[in-house]
Amino acid sequence: MFVKKDLRKIPQILADASQRAASSPPSLSEEQDDAPPTKKAKSNKNNDIITEMRLGRRAPEFLPSCNASILLQPKFRPALDNLIQLSLYDCGLSSLAGIELHPTNDDDDGTSSMTTLFPKLEQLDIGRNPKLTNDSLPDSFHTQFPSLLELWCDDCSFGPTIPNTLLQMHHVHVVRMTMNKLEGQLEQGIGIKYWNHIRVLAMDGNKLDSVGKGIGRLEYLEKLHLRQNKLSSLPEGVPSAANTSLTMLCLSSNQLTSLPKSILDVADTLTELYVNGNQLQTLPEGLAQKCTWLQKFNVAHNNIDKEELLPKDFVMRFGLPDVVSGQCTKDDACVVRLEGNPVAERRRKAYLEEEKAKAKALEMERAAAEMEVDSDDD
Repeated sequence: MFVKKDLRKIPQILADASQRAASSPPSLSEEQDDAPPTKKAKSNKNNDIITEMRLGRRAPEFLPSCNASILLQPKFRPALDNLIQLSLYDCGLSSLAGIELHPTNDDDDGTSSMTTLFPKLEQLDIGRNPKLTNDSLPDSFHTQFPSLLELWCDDCSFGPTIPNTLLQMHHVHVVRMTMNKLEGQLEQGIGIKYWNHIRVLAMDGNKLDSVGKGIGRLEYLEKLHLRQNKLSSLPEGVPSAANTSLTMLCLSSNQLTSLPKSILDVADTLTELYVNGNQLQTLPEGLAQKCTWLQKFNVAHNNIDKEELLPKDFVMRFGLPDVVSGQCTKDDACVVRLEGNPVAERRRKAYLEEEKAKAKALEMERAAAEMEVDSDDD
């Protein structure tokens, strides 16, 4: 859907949002604090309070500092208080210093209190800021987003490990850190002490060579994306029976030589499995018997060279996939991609030769029929 860009400069946008927030009736603000997030956004919109700011692709406006200081001026604080969605996508940022704990003026009892800059923010997009590194984030960055549910950090330079302050965002449902500079083992604490409520975890396009077993404990995880890494194996238990919500598992373009048997433990929920572009030689027996809801299965471009390309139980359950479309003969709702495997390529070649022979035979029949007609005319 096309979204019209706000042509005003960032200070104008913030000033307008701050003015609207200041003019909001007190009773409305109290209602918003008690309302659930979806209701809150609707209520704010109806009363002209700004809850969403798309400030993406405005790199020149963040010069020369290349940080978020333009947002953090005290006069714009009311605008930040009501934000639910904020995009700083592709803004040339190199630092997010200032988005951290700040003590306010002393309270009446002589103590200092801390302020939270984005108390209601649920979605933050800082993607495509390639100068953002682990050192770009203050240690207390996470404290400024107590309500955050979605964190988008695609195409940055975080690594070789996930910044600790991002791991401290305990309530997130979606984390995207594709095309960063993560290396080695994916943080072992995910699923144990970090991100226990996560539903979508996307770590494509890094240099991860292993994952911790904590991933197998994520009961709310629905989609796991680990494409284009350096994984040679998954530990038994990733995924596991504890991943009761998992519907999509993307492991394509790695170096996997086998799949863990525990993958069968998520068969009751799994609808999409992508393992194309690996080095698999076999597939787990029992895959089809348990994967009753499977709709998309991509095992293309592996090293499977057995005549029984798919396990017997899979063929019995779904039938053989069509060489061209991938639709299975017994269940056309299931699409299986097999091209690029040695045995599949032999079958594909035989299929094409057979089709070519059929076409040639049909052409000869037509030619013979035409000659017969001509003969009758004579």
